[in-house]
Amino acid sequence: MFNRLFSVFLILGLLAAGCGAVNRSVSIPDGTELDDNVTNINGSITIGRDCRINGKIRNVNGQVRISENARVGQVSNTNGSISIASGARTGAIGNTNGRIRLADSVRVEGGVVSTNGPVETGAEVHVDGDIQTANGRIRTGTGSVITGEVETTNGSIELVGTEAAGVSGANGSIELLDGTRIAGDVYVRRPSGSNSSSRLPRVVIGADTVVEGTLQFERDVELYIHETARTGQVIGAEPIRFSGDSP
Repeated sequence: MFNRLFSVFLILGLLAAGCGAVNRSVSIPDGTELDDNVTNINGSITIGRDCRINGKIRNVNGQVRISENARVGQVSNTNGSISIASGARTGAIGNTNGRIRLADSVRVEGGVVSTNGPVETGAEVHVDGDIQTANGRIRTGTGSVITGEVETTNGSIELVGTEAAGVSGANGSIELLDGTRIAGDVYVRRPSGSNSSSRLPRVVIGADTVVEGTLQFERDVELYIHETARTGQVIGAEPIRFSGDSP
């Protein structure tokens, strides 16, 4: 009974907050300007090209698509993917149980957080905050800038030609490639309890990559550092030097 009432109040609250629907999709035409939130339950949300939405995009049980060069506020979803097309600008992005995909030249004015799903970016993406996942890989494209930390618990990290403030992981591989620059530390923390994997994480500091801070490892890892890379102090691992494209 309580769960049913909670669901009813959730639906009413979302719909009262702005443009919204239940059990059908919402599509905002190209070039539309709105000062309200756009919300939906049990359906997709599509924001057209060149739209200006001066509110939040919130969805439950469906996909969220933000088209080319659109401008929107915060984007959140539960049980569905989030796709941001090239040149779009958004507020902070959060997703539970779904993928987050940022195409080329997207700008996020806030962090990007996924609970159960990967985060992938194209080239020259700018995130004004952290990228975090609990259970999902993180991959960034050439020329991307992450002003905060890149962090995961049960997922891999692959940064290609990317700038970030720091990198943190526990149970997955970390690859910093093609001139990636980390202003702070690379930190592999000790996993908690049953979350520990028997397979050693593989950490690769690739060609021309720079880590200004410390490489610190609270668990055993396989650490490979390219002969052209530059790093700070290494704590908790014995680096293996390599040349060429990969170890």
